[in-house]
Amino acid sequence: MKAGLSERSKKYFLTEKDSAGFVNSKEKNEWVLNKAGVKRELFDTVKARKLAYYDHTMRKQGSCLETEIMQGTMSGARRRGWPRTA
Repeated sequence: MKAGLSERSKKYFLTEKDSAGFVNSKEKNEWVLNKAGVKRELFDTVKARKLAYYDHTMRKQGSCLETEIMQGTMSGARRRGWPRTA
């Protein structure tokens, strides 16, 4: 590399590009976030909200359709015969 290249130019030449020559945007975003010193918080927020909703649904009393769907249970007896394998 030439010594006179800027950081942006170095980053462009060092990144992997797809067949059309575009820079991988995920890598670019990660680089920008690391440069700014920012942590990704959206994933953690979504995960916490999903767990809170799951907990809220599981605490419901009685026979609730949401609880049955989330647990994967079916009302009634199981089918007769050998269990089916995938």
